[in-house]
Amino acid sequence: MSHKIFVSYKYKDTNVEPLFEYSPGEDTGYYYTPRHYVDKIMDTIGADNIYKGEKGGEDMSHLTDDTIDSKLKEKIFDSSITIVLISPSMFDRYKLESEQWIPNEIIYSLRNKTRGEKTSKTNAMLAVVLPDTNGSYEYAVIQRECGVTTWQTQTFFAIINKNMFNKSAKNQTFCNSCYGYHHHGQDHSYIHPVKWSQFIADHNSYINHVLGLREKMNEYDLTKEHK
Repeated sequence: MSHKIFVSYKYKDTNVEPLFEYSPGEDTGYYYTPRHYVDKIMDTIGADNIYKGEKGGEDMSHLTDDTIDSKLKEKIFDSSITIVLISPSMFDRYKLESEQWIPNEIIYSLRNKTRGEKTSKTNAMLAVVLPDTNGSYEYAVIQRECGVTTWQTQTFFAIINKNMFNKSAKNQTFCNSCYGYHHHGQDHSYIHPVKWSQFIADHNSYINHVLGLREKMNEYDLTKEHK
């Protein structure tokens, strides 16, 4: 079964590992960027099922909420899944989150959206971490000596952070080794995180997983606004 998928990503982040099966062109300044990972997703899942997010050179800092809505709703309304590509330099430290594409696309994906007599409910959400230029994921996820995988959510956009590890009834235990909490199971986060290598090797499983979480969204404390 095919699904409409919206991909949110930082178009001009050049700090990602090259995908040498593609050739960067003028649109990305002849650098490899998350745009090439979108190409890989399109080639793997099917271009007809993909809506793409940010375009090169676009800036929302001067736009009103109504204008942002008109630009995003056409792409997001008919989608049921949003894939957020996490990349090393996706966060612009000199702008508010409300002025950046990715957080706004996530918020619109999380909202119930109505057009005419049709309503599109909250999208299923998947955060796919891209490798950096050295092929490492450690800027976003660390494997601890105690065996736990630690997602560096404090380095993500706040809207992502607040929708990870947000299950209302948490299944967690305290670790006397790393002095943190271990979350058990694969349903701890509404925005489910995964490394690129794992996702692209088994994308159907991850897509089906987050669609299952979508059916249980009432079990999560969802944040749908900028804080």
